[in-house]
Amino acid sequence: MQDIMGWTKPATQPQEQPSTPALPPVEQRLHTLVLAMKTLAELTGGRLNPYTEQQFKDYAGNLLAEHNRKLLTPSEERWFGVVNFAESELGKKVPLSGTHYRGHLGTWVRTFYPHLGDRQETRLVNGVQQPIYVYACHESAVAAGLTKAIEEFFAHPSPSAALKQAGAFAKKSLVTV
Repeated sequence: MQDIMGWTKPATQPQEQPSTPALPPVEQRLHTLVLAMKTLAELTGGRLNPYTEQQFKDYAGNLLAEHNRKLLTPSEERWFGVVNFAESELGKKVPLSGTHYRGHLGTWVRTFYPHLGDRQETRLVNGVQQPIYVYACHESAVAAGLTKAIEEFFAHPSPSAALKQAGAFAKKSLVTV
């Protein structure tokens, strides 16, 4: 009957989704944080709880870091230590001990493939911060060289003997004049 009389059902209005409120800009949030810290310091006579003070500092640092991270362009660089490259890129299991252990793998690369790089970074290794060599694995020549070095290392029956013969474990003596 509605069709005969030309009456149509009114169109339903799409329900608007509630918008998520946007946070104020980082600069404004940081300014508000500084004012809150000053107010707290005044209320407590300048004796802030050290934990509370550290939380404020961490929050401010996180705000700035997040803001800066968004401004930076992503990098295509991939820097790996030799063990990390062997395990994550080549699927090798590099043991903590034995004939083909982690330390000897790094020494193998530095001894027989020094041209692959000499950049060091301090990284966490087995729970200890220490300098390790990292390689520019985003460069195809370096990745190919690391792959070759790692394959040779695992194919060698006694890497430690080869390293000793190459003088990799010789102590550097002090030259006095």
